[in-house]
Amino acid sequence: MAHPLGELVLLVPDDDPAHPEQLAELAATLRARGLAYRLAPLGRDPLRVATREVERGGRLLVHCGGQASLVRWLPVAVDTDVVVGLFPGGASNDYARTFGLTMPGEAYAILLESPRVIRADVGVARVGGRETYVFNHAVVGLTAAASGGRTRVGRLSRWYRAMATHKPTRYDVDMTFAEYHAEATQVRVANGQYALDGYYVAPAALPDDGAWDVQVWAGPRTLPFTLQPTMLRGEHLPNEHVTQWRQKRVSVEATPPAPVAVDDVVVGTTPASFELIPKALRIKI
Repeated sequence: MAHPLGELVLLVPDDDPAHPEQLAELAATLRARGLAYRLAPLGRDPLRVATREVERGGRLLVHCGGQASLVRWLPVAVDTDVVVGLFPGGASNDYARTFGLTMPGEAYAILLESPRVIRADVGVARVGGRETYVFNHAVVGLTAAASGGRTRVGRLSRWYRAMATHKPTRYDVDMTFAEYHAEATQVRVANGQYALDGYYVAPAALPDDGAWDVQVWAGPRTLPFTLQPTMLRGEHLPNEHVTQWRQKRVSVEATPPAPVAVDDVVVGTTPASFELIPKALRIKI
């Protein structure tokens, strides 16, 4: 039986795939319920593979894995009729967490049968003359400097290195209806609610409301690290050192220039600007 939204394709990344038992459970439940699908390994070039699958007629592309590989091919679905499915299957996927899509394979297969779709916003970051889509979040400053590291030990060492080398930085942040001009440690621009592998960093962010959740973090340079235990439940806010706004447009300049990370990948240094494309991505929920 064909899916009502079009041909169903399960995209499986090489570097952060869903756990084998979760993927097997998803596939088995789809077969048991008579729902036809095609399996497509993403290989070394997820964008090329996803583009090929769309050209072959795929209209419901289900990513079976983590966020790191997901954001590499998602641009092919922006402002199109392609519907994106999110099935982490035990892999790290903060973007999927915002939509409540961290569920077992059997449950996700049942969810896939419905025709329900949400239209989510997509951000555009402009850094160094280049444009990069922002699906989950972007950060300028300390946390951007700490981005990367595939293991817990690697991430921890990056945090210590970033804090040790951090210099006092003045941020000039211009937004749709507000401004900020003072020293700070970082500026966070969120579309989704989760970051840092499961931390509830931006509880007020909504990916379908046409606005960024903007946070400027001042105070001690250790703050983004020491508040992490309370971030697990979103209890780090409100905080006297963190100022929040809901804004449609954000531009950031820093003195000295600060690193900019988009969905956990460093893309350059300030100046940077961030805008939103409303309702640009169709997501299966």
